[in-house]
Amino acid sequence: MSLEIEGSDSYKKIDKRIALLNLLKQYYGTGGNLYDFDTGEVPVRQLIAFMSDEGYPRRLVEAEHVLKKIDTEIIELEARKKNMRLQEMEDRNLNSLLIITSWTKLINTPTKGLYLNRPVVDLRRDTIIMLTDETQTFKELTDERISVIFGPGIYYTEFAVDKGNYLEDYFEINGVCLPLDLLGKIYTAEKIYHSDKIDATITEVSTILPFHILEQAETVQTYVRGIISRNVFHPNKNALDKFNQHINDPTSYLSKDGFKIMSAHPLWYNKLLVESDQVYRTGSGKRAYSTAGIGSLSSMVHKLKPIMFSTPSKEKDQLERITEIVKQYKEMGMKLLNAWIPS
Repeated sequence: MSLEIEGSDSYKKIDKRIALLNLLKQYYGTGGNLYDFDTGEVPVRQLIAFMSDEGYPRRLVEAEHVLKKIDTEIIELEARKKNMRLQEMEDRNLNSLLIITSWTKLINTPTKGLYLNRPVVDLRRDTIIMLTDETQTFKELTDERISVIFGPGIYYTEFAVDKGNYLEDYFEINGVCLPLDLLGKIYTAEKIYHSDKIDATITEVSTILPFHILEQAETVQTYVRGIISRNVFHPNKNALDKFNQHINDPTSYLSKDGFKIMSAHPLWYNKLLVESDQVYRTGSGKRAYSTAGIGSLSSMVHKLKPIMFSTPSKEKDQLERITEIVKQYKEMGMKLLNAWIPS
């Protein structure tokens, strides 16, 4: 994990103090001679100076009360470090991980789609994995409102065009467009798990997992972590692995490629809207106009953009924010996420 705060003098000062306190714990626990004590990379004179400045005795017959005092301070210092990291994470654009368990179930469509012009006979998974920046609401000329969740993500499918023979496919996305009632469904669907201890949303149709929960992995109770792993990460492991693989590709999520938005807008329903110059790969080398679960891939994102952005500069700003989220995820988010995914 790479956070700017970890390189600051204040953070390093806390780290140094924790290291000295841990050495004191070892020293008082052994009851040996200070000059025979292995202080590792810390000079003995530095430990002696610390003991003198902080009022710690050179030798102790009964060390229990002092060890308790040291443990208490270490816990307090670790909490300060965590809060400093969390504050930086909150100041960044990397907010949360969104998993839409099934796109077709969310938008309530029976469409199984086509793959290389062959009908999909079984759609096992049609999952969206996305790092959310923010959700914005836009007003159309008809006074109706739509919401768009921005952020780097993928639409991932497991499906069969021949019974029993399953394939996988995925497409890069950087936005999800939903009418407000479907956005509400993400938040109000029946919860699989609810706890006052964590503010994750885990429902039958989606999971919203703030990154600050992942940062607190060591302090989250074991059963809470188990529930998240069992209900979120384990069933979506293939999609998450594919997402991590894709986001590590230096050609992914380039601003010049523009927007790629999964749409449930009534005028562009169940379509992946892309820029007009985007060409899609398939096994045959032909353009792919559909895949499992999607009605079609359409170069009509230019119809949606005037609703979302009042000026070209705002469009550019949003694409740059998405690029920044990719960078931050590579620097710190991926390590946090992988620590939670079952092997």
